[in-house]
Amino acid sequence: MTLEPTRIRLARERAALSRSALAASLGICERELAHAPEDLSLALADALGCAPQFFRLPATQGIDTERIFFRSPRRTSTAQKVAAAALGRNGVELYNLITRNFRLPHTGIPELCGFTPEDAAAHLRTEWDLGCGALPDLLHLLEARGVRVLSLPASLEAVKTFSFWEDGQAFIFLAAGSRNAQRLAMAHELGHLLMHSSLGENREQVAAAEREADEFAARLLLPSLSLQVRVSDSLQIPQLLALEEQFGAPAQVILAHSRARGLLGEGAYQWLSQELALEPDQEHQQLVSRVFSLVFPSLQRDHRASTARIARELGQTASQIHELTFGQAFVLLEGENLHDAGQGIRGHLHAL
Repeated sequence: MTLEPTRIRLARERAALSRSALAASLGICERELAHAPEDLSLALADALGCAPQFFRLPATQGIDTERIFFRSPRRTSTAQKVAAAALGRNGVELYNLITRNFRLPHTGIPELCGFTPEDAAAHLRTEWDLGCGALPDLLHLLEARGVRVLSLPASLEAVKTFSFWEDGQAFIFLAAGSRNAQRLAMAHELGHLLMHSSLGENREQVAAAEREADEFAARLLLPSLSLQVRVSDSLQIPQLLALEEQFGAPAQVILAHSRARGLLGEGAYQWLSQELALEPDQEHQQLVSRVFSLVFPSLQRDHRASTARIARELGQTASQIHELTFGQAFVLLEGENLHDAGQGIRGHLHAL
């Protein structure tokens, strides 16, 4: 019996390894990868950082990179894009497992192709009944509208954040960062999902789409009516930081958006930008997914499905599931104490 070659390719792409490099690490020729025997599963799993079961799952492939919206498309290498596409398939399969056991909200994202960013933001606020003030927790808001949001492992943080549609479901993979930077990234990806489902490969189109998604994110997080009564050339740093906290948008984005809307003059913008550069950076903050906070405790309690068991079913490692779920899928860490042979070892559950 041979292992599934498409699974070997997917794991290899996720690990950003070439066929020749993988074959060399295993001491075989490249042709043998397409017909790898069962007894190579352990060596493959060790080389590619997954579980041996992964190569026995049905045939699959990564998400088509042409369908993925990358946060920094020009600065993302082809290898990074392919690795992100492979990770995207892992995330889709995790959510397929979840939806076999739980009923999640249907995707409620309207099709707004052809809308300007301003009109798209206004339409969405009306359709989702968001009013004209600060938005609530954006991760929870997206999940309530059926968007599948997962966290990006540290090994792919250079990709920043990306999103795509798959089988009528919207997915966002979010990189680590400050609370406000992550809110901005989610709003940016939401703009792509709303406005750019028919985006082509043309570089000028992609660059224009990035600018539109940036503008959409700013307009969604910073509605004009709210800014008009709060921003003027008399704005000071303490007031700016208060606006940052209130609206959950980076202060520099507030300044740039206010200047673009004519609420802030060039002199005030330059002075505030210089002063803002002296402020300490915000610390990274771990988001909490409402879906994962409900799903994993329930699977553990009602189905005795630990993270390790879920990982085995998906052919992934428990650490990989942990990385995809904002650290909310708990993993069992080995203790450092030594034990005599045959002595029972009691595990301890830790949140990473």
